[in-house]
Amino acid sequence: MKLYNFLSLPILLFLGLQQASGQAIEKNGWLFWSHQQKLSERWQFSSDLQVRSSDRLGYANTLLIRPGVGYKLRADQTVTVGYTYFGTWERENNESVHENEHRAFEQFQIENKIQRIEITNRFRFEQRFLDQEGDKFFAQRIRYYITTQIPLFTDPLFEKGTFLTVQNELFLNVQGQDKLGTKLYDQNRSYLGLGYRFNDLFEAEAGYMFRYIVDETNTRNNILQVSVRTSF
Repeated sequence: MKLYNFLSLPILLFLGLQQASGQAIEKNGWLFWSHQQKLSERWQFSSDLQVRSSDRLGYANTLLIRPGVGYKLRADQTVTVGYTYFGTWERENNESVHENEHRAFEQFQIENKIQRIEITNRFRFEQRFLDQEGDKFFAQRIRYYITTQIPLFTDPLFEKGTFLTVQNELFLNVQGQDKLGTKLYDQNRSYLGLGYRFNDLFEAEAGYMFRYIVDETNTRNNILQVSVRTSF
């Protein structure tokens, strides 16, 4: 299983990049903070906060807030339930058009190691309550995420030092495709980043993400992402 996880990552990345045949190209910046708070031996609280820019870094147009409560089934397996707020503010004709989305989610996460290389698989199921131009509707989506952190210049236990991150995430719409104007295959995100682990509690990272969205114009996003992860 560990070998399969490790080998499947470059395959998913290859498949994601091969979809890059769309016509709409955007350049964006994402700032991302992820936190995990241990509540007990098995219970934990997690939260994500993300701010995204419009095309060509014109202005901040997206806010994502995602708290959740997780329970460890085993040391390497965690189930989490939570809520996501996703709001966008687009400028049209010198006016700001606001749309918001509320989500409930359930996820299952598996963490493995191959020597010092850390691999995470995550399966997330989302129930989406959307409001687009006054049209309110419900949709559901499945997301599969795999990431690996490869130590470069670190101490022997990978508790401190520089690392490389390679990851991919696949999105599938399983309900509401007609309202969203999409197909089953929604989008793919491939990412390559360089980070530094200061200790077990804090690490920072910057990298490039290629996002391919299946829509009327098959949007391609070139994204500079800066992220911070904390754990207490």
